[in-house]
Amino acid sequence: MHAIVGRGAGKLVGAVEPSLLRDELLGEIFEASARRTPDRIAIIFGAERVTYAELDARADKVARALRARGVSAGDFVGLWMSRSLDLHVALLGILKAGAAYIPFDADAPPERIGECLADCAAKVLVVDNATRAKLDRELPADAVSCRDLIAVGTGAPPVDPRADGVTPASPAYAIYTSGSTGKPKGIVIAHSNICHYLRSSNLVYGMAADDVSFQGASVAFDLSLEEIFVPYLVGATLWVASAQVLGEVEALPALMAQAGITVLDTVPTLLAMLPQDIPSLRIIILGGEACPPAVRLRWCRPGRKVFNSYGPTEATVVATVDEVTPDEAVTIGVPIPNYTCYVVDEEMRIVGPGTEGELLIGGPGVAAGYLGRPELTAEKFIANPFGGDGSDPVLYRSGDAVSISEKGKILFHGRIDDQVKLRGFRLELGEIEARLCDLPGISQATVVLRRDDGIDRLVAFVVPDAGSTFDRGAVRAALKETLPPYMVPSHFEEMASLPRLTSGKADRKALKAAPLTLVASAEEQEEPQSTTEAALLAAAKPLFPGQSVGFEADFFADLGGHSLMAATFLAGVRANPDLPSITLEDVYSLRTLRAIAARLDERRQANAGKPARDLSFAPPPLRRRLLCGLAQLACMPVLLLALTGPWLTIYVIYELITSDGVIELREVLMMMGIYALVVLSVMLAGIVGKHLVLWRTRPGRYPLWGVYFFRWWLARQFTSMIHLSLMQGTPLASIAMRLLGAKVGKGVFVSGFEAGAIDLVEIGDDVTLGGKLSLANAEVVGSELVIGTITIGKDAYIGTSCAIGHDTVIGEGAELADLTALAAGSRVTAFEHWDGSPGRRIGAVDPAAWPQPAPKLSLPVRTLQRVFFAAMLLVMPALALLPIFPAFVILDRFDGPLQQLVGIDYRWVLPVIAWPTAMVLMLGTVLFVTAIRWLVQPRSIEGTHAIASGYGLRKWTVGLASEVMLQSLSSLFSTIYMRLWYRMMGAKIGKDTEIATNFAGRYDMIEIGERCFVADEVVLGDEDVRRGWMTARPVRTGDQVFIGNDAVVPPGAFLPSGSLLGIKSKPPSDVAMQPGETRFGSPPILLPSRQRFDDADIAKTFRPPLWRRILRAVFELFSASMPTMMFITFGTITAELFLFPALERAQSWAEFAPVFIACAIGTSIALATAVLLVKWLLMGVYRPGNRGLWSWWALRTEAMTTLYWGTAGAILLNALRGTPMLPWAMRLFGVKIGQGVYLDSTDITEFDCVSIGDYAAINATANLQTHLFEDRVMKVGRIEIGKGCALGGLTTVLYDTDVGDHARLGLLTIVMKGEAIPARTEWAGAPAAPA
Repeated sequence: MHAIVGRGAGKLVGAVEPSLLRDELLGEIFEASARRTPDRIAIIFGAERVTYAELDARADKVARALRARGVSAGDFVGLWMSRSLDLHVALLGILKAGAAYIPFDADAPPERIGECLADCAAKVLVVDNATRAKLDRELPADAVSCRDLIAVGTGAPPVDPRADGVTPASPAYAIYTSGSTGKPKGIVIAHSNICHYLRSSNLVYGMAADDVSFQGASVAFDLSLEEIFVPYLVGATLWVASAQVLGEVEALPALMAQAGITVLDTVPTLLAMLPQDIPSLRIIILGGEACPPAVRLRWCRPGRKVFNSYGPTEATVVATVDEVTPDEAVTIGVPIPNYTCYVVDEEMRIVGPGTEGELLIGGPGVAAGYLGRPELTAEKFIANPFGGDGSDPVLYRSGDAVSISEKGKILFHGRIDDQVKLRGFRLELGEIEARLCDLPGISQATVVLRRDDGIDRLVAFVVPDAGSTFDRGAVRAALKETLPPYMVPSHFEEMASLPRLTSGKADRKALKAAPLTLVASAEEQEEPQSTTEAALLAAAKPLFPGQSVGFEADFFADLGGHSLMAATFLAGVRANPDLPSITLEDVYSLRTLRAIAARLDERRQANAGKPARDLSFAPPPLRRRLLCGLAQLACMPVLLLALTGPWLTIYVIYELITSDGVIELREVLMMMGIYALVVLSVMLAGIVGKHLVLWRTRPGRYPLWGVYFFRWWLARQFTSMIHLSLMQGTPLASIAMRLLGAKVGKGVFVSGFEAGAIDLVEIGDDVTLGGKLSLANAEVVGSELVIGTITIGKDAYIGTSCAIGHDTVIGEGAELADLTALAAGSRVTAFEHWDGSPGRRIGAVDPAAWPQPAPKLSLPVRTLQRVFFAAMLLVMPALALLPIFPAFVILDRFDGPLQQLVGIDYRWVLPVIAWPTAMVLMLGTVLFVTAIRWLVQPRSIEGTHAIASGYGLRKWTVGLASEVMLQSLSSLFSTIYMRLWYRMMGAKIGKDTEIATNFAGRYDMIEIGERCFVADEVVLGDEDVRRGWMTARPVRTGDQVFIGNDAVVPPGAFLPSGSLLGIKSKPPSDVAMQPGETRFGSPPILLPSRQRFDDADIAKTFRPPLWRRILRAVFELFSASMPTMMFITFGTITAELFLFPALERAQSWAEFAPVFIACAIGTSIALATAVLLVKWLLMGVYRPGNRGLWSWWALRTEAMTTLYWGTAGAILLNALRGTPMLPWAMRLFGVKIGQGVYLDSTDITEFDCVSIGDYAAINATANLQTHLFEDRVMKVGRIEIGKGCALGGLTTVLYDTDVGDHARLGLLTIVMKGEAIPARTEWAGAPAAPA
């Protein structure tokens, strides 16, 4: 075996042999042997024996005759003859004429032959009497007999192809294979390709002049080139088998032994058919299909070499070879000399040993491409992206799945495009076939995926050994010992022989249509041992059709289940009212039906005698809801003024300072100052308004839509005006909370939260409140508003994205880990450590491990810092106005010319200039915040820093600038421009990574790999804050990582390549995640298998073509700026038509105020109406389905979501939260909502896919998520929320789910896709479990 000289991660390099690269033609290789050994026997065919000299002379006659018929150098000549000596004469004659031959199998239909001849513009087709008799139509080439050519080819001068311009680059032959479009494709092989291959391969095989080589392959199969021309190269003898000989398989070994055959080059299937060994064989070369392991046991002998070769026609016959030994597994070996092989992933990156990928082949054998098919050539023959020494400038993409073993050999896994997927599980049929062929008594086997009676299933076609009896039960049992049940065929069909293609490969297409002689039946199903097992089996059987479901079989590893199937199984079990509640964790942890049944039986026994809680309720009266709605509607002017007033003020001031056509610095400063005062006024109005409406909230239960509910709702709306999120990380947050009525101790660190009743929150000294905290001490359940207190003791630590219910007490020094949920009435005693949803005690907190408190600053320094924080809170929003001035220049300069151009009032076509204005505004904002980032904090420093230090102040300033500017830039989320901006800010973002979350100033502490997906609201590396110190550590991911919505990735975490972190999930704290691993929930559980969409169109997922990239770039340029464009458009129209005239007429601000308030209301309604129209025009009705990330549909729906959140969702619909008007508004968007629904969330995107039953309650921060983007496929499904349901804060219901009537979902609960929640039950947790 010839050694390889180069090996790296995913790359193999064959031995470098420059001497094999010669200036020669294929015909010259034969002529050299004819000159060297003219009297040696070249071919034996039956009784005929022809020497090299005689064969050469006959071929010369054919060459001269072809030239006389007009065949020129470089032309194509068809070759359609039955197996005979003349066939070989004609083949050589075509080459000697300087032409290239197009071989056809003797049984090929004339229609296909004519199609191929027309494609290559062949002038002549060489035939014999047998094939001429099959002609039933006119062909585009003249059919001429080989015998006639020999007869007329005498006397003419010899042909010199070189003199006529034939070079090694000229075509030697072309082989037509079937194409995916139905049109055959011609693969053109040059003389240089094949001549090098012959020398390179024989350097491995070692064939010699005294060998007798068996020739049995059809010349239409490129294996015949190896059979014929390697013997010609060394001057050996060809023993050509006739069709009759090949048909007598039983007699063939004796004939071969009698003829002294020493070399056999064939496909493994035909070798397996030979009934006995052939002692004379010293070389066996196998190729054309996967080699079963049984070959090595049967055919390996001392003194004999067995080779397993591999290679596509496009790489000239063979590219890799392995020497088969009795002791080692069969592989396809290593590259032959001068060849190279690369194993790459979908993104054309070289993968490491053991990782499966696509095989790319390089070297002198790679063809120039497909005849007349430039698009296909460009797709399959690519420029080498890996550099190198220039020996393999072009690589052929084989489409074969391979990996490199530890010993540096290539393992063949099957065709990438022929892999099958059964119930979401990807299978290699070759693996099943190999296991079948390893079993005693089986000669041949082919497995296909068929659809019979509407069910997809595996069917094995088996040819038993002669004299053997096929025992289906024994075979099935044997396969189950080595294969999981989902890979065991559902049906076994015994056959005398398998239908085959010309190449000798099994005809899978014929087998898929072949009638089955036995009624389809699965293995006998094991009987259940209890009624619970029977019920579980009934729920599982529909998921695994045609397959027995063992009670001890692993749901994932054995049965082939995945995450969606597990959820569907749960839904089926929960539909049975006789069974106790089952959870997703039951399935993932127990894994077998028997173990799950035992758990359910235990649960039934534990719950015996417990009465079921009645969760139904009398709905609130319509009159009360109507009166409350009217009162809330009366408050809308004030609320909408607070939301739209600040940015409408900008237009008024801008008009005033630009009325003279000149903008002075003092005017700019005046505008910024007035805007800062307006923002401050809104905040102060919020505090005063809250106390006027509800001085202090009282705990208790109040009727929904009642008077106290109205006061609570309005007080909460006023509270939202304070913008506490901008104060996070500063002492001002505590001050603001105290002003709103909360009891807050000293040294409290607040990172951002939403509270139901902020004045019922009591927080001790030195407490840390993590970001995105839900203090859910006021929520609607059934027909009541339930309000309670929350008490958090001193030195407590609350992690990120936690949820705390009403009437909860957290003791001194206690700690809640990220994503922990405490149900209403929970008690966490001092120094306890809790984790998970629902929260559970996991240990104790050791105060001795706490850091010493940060040094306290002097009173003057603390005062100065507070002044700095307050000033920045006012100045930063004002600074955000600076990009307005260059942007509005466009509006001012071009409104007049535009009006002249279109001939109508420019306001009718205002978006034409408002859109570029919006783009300039956003670009200016990006550049401005980027400048702040690099000027204020050029570098983030890993480690622990005092919050009150200069570093802490700079970091907070950058974070505040980012938060403020995101009010203009949030529409960049999920666009290709987001990663560009984040890179400008210092983050390391890999190629084609999708980002939809706020990095919150931690830019250069975040490193995301290539082709990752970071979904909405993900928290990446939020600093760990304790006792005045913050600890920052970088967060990194590998490539192709998916991080779901609202996931929390702690500082210092690393997510390896291919891993998936589910929504509202976090990585495990005790073990490192592994590549390809999926974690979900809190605490995170390991999902053994998840539903994958890796068969999606890669052009719409991971590898979009250039035109899709350009389309998306242009489309998102407009969609990302569309919300800003709408604000500019409606703001300009409102200002010019209403505000400016009113300002000129008004004698006082009191006279102007009503117009201003009316404009605030009208603009809010107009924006929402415009978004509504865009929804119906752009998307129509949302329907379930799967679409690639780069698809036109996904681009449109993401644009719609961006527009919705940036305009209607941010203003009018936000103000309508918790009112009877919001359901009406959402109905206009397509949501199906029943009567009396309490809707305190606008977090709905695919509107038409959501259905909410009568009197349901969707509380604040709850989320109905109708889509996910796993595997870069946008999967959209329906959500059904039943009558009277209640969803708690931070709860997420995923698509394809059904929540039954009067069901209740607690805080931070996740209902997985495909799940069903039974009616009148309570659930809580991530994943959902009975409460």
